[in-house]
Amino acid sequence: MAKYGKPPIDLGRNDLSPVEMMFWLYCPVKMAGDTQLVIPDNLTQFTPLLDLARDDCSSRWRDSYIYLSAKRLFVSPENPMNRPGWHSDGFMTDDLNYVWSDRDGTFFWEPETLVDFTQNHEASLPEMEAKASQGPIITYPDKHFLRLDETVIHRVADLSGSHLRSFVKISVSQHQYNLVGNSINHRLPNDWYFAPRSETRNHPIAAE
Repeated sequence: MAKYGKPPIDLGRNDLSPVEMMFWLYCPVKMAGDTQLVIPDNLTQFTPLLDLARDDCSSRWRDSYIYLSAKRLFVSPENPMNRPGWHSDGFMTDDLNYVWSDRDGTFFWEPETLVDFTQNHEASLPEMEAKASQGPIITYPDKHFLRLDETVIHRVADLSGSHLRSFVKISVSQHQYNLVGNSINHRLPNDWYFAPRSETRNHPIAAE
């Protein structure tokens, strides 16, 4: 069983400056077994981050699906862009997620002693909330590219006021992320089964 509360891996600063308003959610940019990235034109500005992720996880890149989420929106305390609450990306999987933002850095829970959580998507969330809300909470510098595995517990930052924020996530997985509402790359095969999205937190591997 994994131990939770590990820090993300900081892969350094990447000085991108997106200006276009956007909301792309888990858009596939590479299919498992392929080597070629197929990036929608609006997302080619994030190629430097995709290249960093590929270099970092080169041993598993070919056999993985690669998904790109990219958002530039007005955020506020009432609408922080990403779903609030302490959680783990890729919980109970070996998925990797890389995140980047230009401000309001993600909050990470980094306790002195790693802990166990119930291996259940719903039961684990209140456990994470109870533990992580006690701190300590760490943030990383703006525009740093961070690698997260399932052991990294985090949540969206507390916000004050309304302003524009850019956020990018690259997800590396052996699985299809197939929830209704995920962005579609019309230059790639689009014959997946798409499962309904619920109002509560959704695991991206919907069919499983």
